[in-house]
Amino acid sequence: MSRTLTILFRRDPSRDRQSEAIQFEGYRPCWPDGRPVAVGLDAFCKHGQRLLGLGKRLAGCQEKLIRMLCFPLAGRGDEIHRIPGHRVRRFYIERRGTTGRVHFMDGTPTTITFEAGRDEPRVVRWIGLSDLDDGEQLWFDLAAMEVDAPVSYVTRSSRLVPCEV
Repeated sequence: MSRTLTILFRRDPSRDRQSEAIQFEGYRPCWPDGRPVAVGLDAFCKHGQRLLGLGKRLAGCQEKLIRMLCFPLAGRGDEIHRIPGHRVRRFYIERRGTTGRVHFMDGTPTTITFEAGRDEPRVVRWIGLSDLDDGEQLWFDLAAMEVDAPVSYVTRSSRLVPCEV
């Protein structure tokens, strides 16, 4: 069974940064109605941008409404979920105190952390952190897809260009 979360990611260059050799592109996560999401997540490396369809895939837009599906797993060896036409990647979250850090499948930690008591409870439940005790891990598959949304317009070279957000 999957857990779904729909977030509007707005491009925010003030959150761009580089950590060692990794370039991060900044975004401001918002609920679909435009209210900010209280979460410590504010930038993605190229892998995160690809998974979520951000970065170059914004094609001139400044925001994109994304439906993210989290598929909790019994363990690393479970069969990966497949969604035709969409990227699905396997991760795990490990809890230390009130914080959960997301790791790539090979064990490499990402910069993505969630914190119980700081981040939106809905987000903490979605990622599965609220179900973990200190030191526990939860493996999950993550998929993201663009949400069908009304056409909006962005300015490009002093002309309006339609794009989906």
